[in-house]
Amino acid sequence: MADRRFLRDMSIREKLRAIILIISGISVVGACAVFVTYQWFTSRDDQARKLEIMANIVGDQSTAALEFEQEPQAAAILASLKAERQIVAAAVYARDGRIFAKFVREGAEGDRIALRPGPVGQSFDGGDLLIFRPLLSGQERIGTIFLRADMSDAWHRLWVNLATVGLVLLGAAAAILFLSAKLGKLISEPIGRLSEVVQSISARRDYSIRVEGGGRDELGRLIDGFNDMLLQVEQRNSALAKARDELEMRVQERTRELQEKELRLTEAHEIAQLGSWEWIPATNKVVWSDEVFRMTGVLPTKFTGVLPDAVMVNHPDDRQAIQDALEASRAKREPLSTDTRIIRPDGSIRYLHVQGKPVLDDAGHVVRLVGTVQDITERRRADQAILTLNAELRSRMEELAAVNKELEGFSYSVSHDLRAPLRAIDGFSRMLIEDFAERVDGEGRRYLNVIMENTRKMGQLIDDLLEFSRMGRKALLTTPLDMEGLVKQVCTDMRTAHPDRALEMKVGPLPPSQGDPAMIKVVFANLLSNAVKYSRGRNPAVIEVGARVDANETVYFVRDNGVGFEMQYANKLFGVFQRLHPSHEFEGTGVGLALVQRIVQRHGGRAWAEGQVGAGATISFALPRRQEESEAPERMKSAAGP
Repeated sequence: MADRRFLRDMSIREKLRAIILIISGISVVGACAVFVTYQWFTSRDDQARKLEIMANIVGDQSTAALEFEQEPQAAAILASLKAERQIVAAAVYARDGRIFAKFVREGAEGDRIALRPGPVGQSFDGGDLLIFRPLLSGQERIGTIFLRADMSDAWHRLWVNLATVGLVLLGAAAAILFLSAKLGKLISEPIGRLSEVVQSISARRDYSIRVEGGGRDELGRLIDGFNDMLLQVEQRNSALAKARDELEMRVQERTRELQEKELRLTEAHEIAQLGSWEWIPATNKVVWSDEVFRMTGVLPTKFTGVLPDAVMVNHPDDRQAIQDALEASRAKREPLSTDTRIIRPDGSIRYLHVQGKPVLDDAGHVVRLVGTVQDITERRRADQAILTLNAELRSRMEELAAVNKELEGFSYSVSHDLRAPLRAIDGFSRMLIEDFAERVDGEGRRYLNVIMENTRKMGQLIDDLLEFSRMGRKALLTTPLDMEGLVKQVCTDMRTAHPDRALEMKVGPLPPSQGDPAMIKVVFANLLSNAVKYSRGRNPAVIEVGARVDANETVYFVRDNGVGFEMQYANKLFGVFQRLHPSHEFEGTGVGLALVQRIVQRHGGRAWAEGQVGAGATISFALPRRQEESEAPERMKSAAGP
């Protein structure tokens, strides 16, 4: 700041001289720095290349001595490096890494030779350049050559270059001072005359004074333009006095209008609990509305109106963040939106939402930031309560998932463990019938057949249990579903499996949906299989598949004209191993509809049943509609809804 004041108080002539000297000095110093840096790296690279060549030559000469274990010969070859004064140490390492021969220049200090060869290549250690190169015999590596050289030559060149640069800088400074003193008058003298006239006009308010000595250059045009401006000012001075009176009246009227608008805006802020703020980066001044003072609890008389004090109102952990947000909005010229915490004088903490935007001048520079502040403490508390509830819900879901996983693992283990004794019971029963048929009477064979039939049923129960467990663990592969094509395929399978039955299957229009194709096929297979089974004795067995589209879900149903059921037991249909009919009338394990319900629930849907004894049953399930499906669904008309 002192340097700026010093330059500001200098004359134009001295300023020009100082500016020229500074710019020229920076240019020359920069060029010299580049030159010295280039010379330093060039010298170091030259020495490195020279040392590489020496290493290759000495290595080639030492290969034979190393290969034939001639240590004196290798030492003599290394001793020849005395002629190169930059070489301070050298060594030849054998295949096993030991030092085979070495050379250390007299007067060299410290341990200059490594006990073991280092990695191949160049490196620097203590100001010395180190080179390791492999020694090869044919394609086989038989050892390593090591050279250590000091950088004295490079340092000598560096000091010579620095001395040269110093002399150049001194000469350039002298030349610049001389030329700026001679040529600076061409600019400083006209500006000096112009300055004297300006001071005279400012002191005496005499606009008849004119500046003399205008030329054809920019300064001459400036002086001529200044003289013309004085003439126009003189002419307009009287007009301005009249306009000033009129303007004062207009300003008073405008001030009253602004005061009224400000009052209305303040009332609106109080009603909406919304405050406003303004920050002027050039002066670091901050202006708050009355509502902001009310939110923060800061007294207007205690507020200094500068940015640091405004930032200090925030929580210590949020001060840097709000400061960075303001600076980022100013630098990037982007809107500001962030949340922060404040500490009121009573120690309570409130949450505020801060919004703002930069205001630019005609040149695109940010002159101020304006915005609003809203107290969102209650909303944050509500959000936190929701987050807490969600966390508790996730915890409960994780616990439920763990319990389900344990139950599934238990059922799977029990199911597998039960297979071994079942196979033994079935096998020994068959052996008794086949091998001891003449010893077992008819009643005994009937008992054995009952045992085998029940083991078969038990095996089927185990298979159904495993399938039920797998459906709970299997990952959903959600894709678009052609429900009508899927149902027709299952109907074909049913007709093939029951060629002796008179099956009349009616498939109505089925809208597409989203889901796992394999799982949804299992749903329809179980529903149609149940319909075929419980319509046994009907000729023909009429089975109908239809659907309807609601606002938020698509309902599919399978209806039959079978034996039906009593509605008071409808809630038992979807339980595992729950049956409403004796097994000797209708085969099955009671897992099919439980499996249907589990699959539908995993798709976010629901399943239910309706029926009447002797009049058939209708099993329905609903799948949620997706956004990509029709946004204006038309209720589908089926022959009869479930």
